Amino acid sequence: MPIAAVSTPIRTPARPGARLQASSARTGRGLRRVLLAAFVAAPALFMAGEAAGQAPGQAASQARDTVLVLDTIPVLGSRVSAELPLRTRSVQVMDRATLESIPARSVGEALRWATGVEVQSRSPAQTDLSIRGGSFEQLLVLVDGVRMSDPQTGHFDLDLTVPLDRVERIEILRGPASAQYGSDAVGGVVNIVTRRTPDGVGGRVEVGSFGTLVGAIDATAGLPGGLALELAGEAGRSDGHRTGTEWEQLLGTMRLAAPVSGGRLLAEGGLARRDFGAEAFYAPFPSFEATRTETASLAWVPGAASRLRVEPRVSWRGHDDDFILIRDNPSVYQNVHRSTQAGADLTVRMSPTPGVTLAAGGEVARHRLASNALGDRSETRSAVHLEMGARPVSRLDLSLGLRHDDHARWGGFTSPSVAAAWTAAPQLRVRASWGRSFRGPTWTERYYADPGHEPNPDVRPERGEAWEVGVQVEPLAGVSFQLAGFTRTNRDLIDWARRAVPAGVFDISNAPWVPRNVNEARFRGVELETSWQLDAGTQLTLSGTLLSLEADAEPGFRSKYALRPLAEQVMAGFRHDIDDVSVFVRGMHGRRAGEEAFREIDVRLDAPLPGGMGRGARVFMDVRNVLGSDHLDLTSNPVPGRAIYLGVRTGTR
Repeated sequence: MPIAAVSTPIRTPARPGARLQASSARTGRGLRRVLLAAFVAAPALFMAGEAAGQAPGQAASQARDTVLVLDTIPVLGSRVSAELPLRTRSVQVMDRATLESIPARSVGEALRWATGVEVQSRSPAQTDLSIRGGSFEQLLVLVDGVRMSDPQTGHFDLDLTVPLDRVERIEILRGPASAQYGSDAVGGVVNIVTRRTPDGVGGRVEVGSFGTLVGAIDATAGLPGGLALELAGEAGRSDGHRTGTEWEQLLGTMRLAAPVSGGRLLAEGGLARRDFGAEAFYAPFPSFEATRTETASLAWVPGAASRLRVEPRVSWRGHDDDFILIRDNPSVYQNVHRSTQAGADLTVRMSPTPGVTLAAGGEVARHRLASNALGDRSETRSAVHLEMGARPVSRLDLSLGLRHDDHARWGGFTSPSVAAAWTAAPQLRVRASWGRSFRGPTWTERYYADPGHEPNPDVRPERGEAWEVGVQVEPLAGVSFQLAGFTRTNRDLIDWARRAVPAGVFDISNAPWVPRNVNEARFRGVELETSWQLDAGTQLTLSGTLLSLEADAEPGFRSKYALRPLAEQVMAGFRHDIDDVSVFVRGMHGRRAGEEAFREIDVRLDAPLPGGMGRGARVFMDVRNVLGSDHLDLTSNPVPGRAIYLGVRTGTR
């Protein structure tokens, strides 16, 4: 197809993109062999490392004395520490308590309430994301650290198989992260971390406006031999908030964990089916679309007490897209795409001395596409990376990253990054970071054509450079204040554009959209996050982002995506708990450059099921868009109006 924050407590303690020639193919083949061998040998390497050093108990003792502790699942933005990115970068964590308190039923809806994030939703079945004014193509989506962003188009990045009930937390990194994750991590990265739950069964049923009906179930069971099986599924349907936007979807995931060599072997898989009316989603036609997503991964995770962690993983993602331009007459124009990405990665993490942690590794991936519109394509990418976290002097946290990516189509790109945080006082921390990023054009940008779009096989990769400075203050117990300023410069920014309609000239609004490179675009912004815990059951939050854009673009053209950022975003939240009853209210003000401002308010009421029916059962009511705002979405159609949803969730946990 074409186109509540958690903070770490403060404690006192030459031009990028140069091409690689003949060596690229040799590097990729060699790295693939190394990763395959390492995956097979990883458990043995781990056991050998333990035997060569201290006993597991001694290693655990030293790990506790190390400033930067190796974590089984590091927070997004670092492979060496769970705390380091929370100190040195703009990272927001929406934990399980937050996800259960907000009026959301999908990952995309939950992200509406993240600072600096714009959710460009056409319907619950198709949603784009933007961070700090970046386009949906300039954002990387991960699930448990595995890349989910689609090589065909970023429109499919949130075609996930994971129901929201199976999400433990959502991590949002604002700012570039190509030094950690490679291509697409220009505006930011979103990582969905799935839950590890005790044995039991949980479920959810809800009904609401627009004929919406959703049911979900998840279960965990212990099996002989230390095995653990986790299953989750969700089914939903709706008539849609306007004609031609009805949808149906099915989601399902599975995880099997087995103890192996002192660690865990994790086998995971997922399936998703989405069928939805796509009227005026991409062009002014009564369209229909059906997508299918399959995911699979196999990883070995060593024990948490290890000073040397060798972590191999293989993963696979498949995606089908069937798009009918005029749903009642498919013969006019129909696209059928099948994309796959198979990859392997290896990370080695260690703490050679107290206060210093290192992570090094590499990855390879093979992307394939079979399409009646884009042709049959295949490309290979590979990368090597190195990261260090350290505390060189008291109160100073330092993070250094370096990554080199090589792509069969456009060559190599080296991405460095540096971030630091200084704890000036027990209640005051200042931080700064710098990094480079890049993004290669998708297959859609290079080859897609229909009555409203033309391809551009020669569109070039885009490059970015970003700075950020910030301060975190906790003047009183329960009060947190964070302020950050940032700037990002993108060169050769990729954007769909078409000629604007001059005054007094005939309407050429049906002129095709064509991908172009913008010479330079400069984004500057300020972000504010505050939280005030009034008492044990009452919390106030306030966050806001102001963004400006200057673009050296070819005159006379209109931007479809990349040069239309949300210039203003302000959110205020209130949560109050009375015994077991919870009230959540959050409002949003937004304005896109050159367009009218809009405001939305959402409310959730959550309480135990009356009469003691069901152990742990709770009933909730969501009221969405309380003000009935009818501002326009990304397709220039009104957003969903006021809506009410009622639901029950229960579980034996």
